[in-house]
Formats: sequence, C-alpha cells, structure tokens
Amino acid sequence: MEEILSKKDIGERIRVLRLTNGLSQAFIANILNLSRSNYSQIELGNQYPTFNTLHEIARYYSKTYDWLLHGEEPAKTAAEHPAKIDLIINDLETSFRSFTMSLKRLEQELNHIKSRRAKVRA
Repeated sequence: MEEILSKKDIGERIRVLRLTNGLSQAFIANILNLSRSNYSQIELGNQYPTFNTLHEIARYYSKTYDWLLHGEEPAKTAAEHPAKIDLIINDLETSFRSFTMSLKRLEQELNHIKSRRAKVRA
C-alpha cells in the first residue's frame, strides 16, 4: 500500500530547500536542535520530521506545511494574507513569552548557584 505522505518526497523537498539556499546539513540541524545524522535521515526519507521540526523548517524557509508535505501551495485569496500575518504575530508573541520565561529560569538558576557558592566560601 502506498504511503499517503511519502517520507522520500518530503525529505527531497527539504533537501532541495537547503541546497537552494546554499546551507549545510550541520547548519540546518543546529537551527532545528537536531543531530546532523538525525536531520540527514529526514532528508534521505528514512524518517518523518516531527511536527516541531516541520514547523521550524516551514518558518525558516517561509514555506507552508502543504508545500513541505505535498509539494503544492494552496490557492490563496487576498483575505488570507492578514490572517497569515496575525498567525505570525501570535507565533512571535508566544516565542517571546517562552524565551522570557526561559531567561527568568536561567536567572533564578544563576542566583541559586551564586548563593550556594557564597555559602561554600563562608
């Protein structure tokens, strides 16, 4: 039975995007927080990208999920563009909140380490 979504086709589209942009597998793997070998397996079509990986690839190359998964762009209407901008804004706001929370946790951890260090020295 033929796969609905071909790992080989998805991997090939992702590989072509990377090569068209003159990027190495190691560079993209680093952006995606994957090992180079894991990323290579996606390009070779030996495994599907996770949803998060697919999302990051789509964002990085400004492609749609439809294009990455099926090789086709859906027909776009003029009314869809503001919605896309709203999605991008929401995505950026969510990323910013997550980044801010991560920075706060890092600051707390740093303060905790400094506190422990000061107690050891005393």
